[in-house]
Amino acid sequence: MKKPSAVKTSLFAAEERERKLDRKGDLLSVLEKHVSFTALAEEVDRIAPRPGTKQEAARPTQRS
Repeated sequence: MKKPSAVKTSLFAAEERERKLDRKGDLLSVLEKHVSFTALAEEVDRIAPRPGTKQEAARPTQRS
């Protein structure tokens, strides 16, 4: 028995892949109905600000 290969031999591999993705739909659109990514990003930035942001500069430094 021939072992499956990651290399596609079909001339229409790209089209087949696009059809497969279209059948699944845009998963982020589905998730967005249940998750507010904007609110999630704001909460993450509040808890753990990224380097170089105003929030980080405003945080008090901890002394040991």
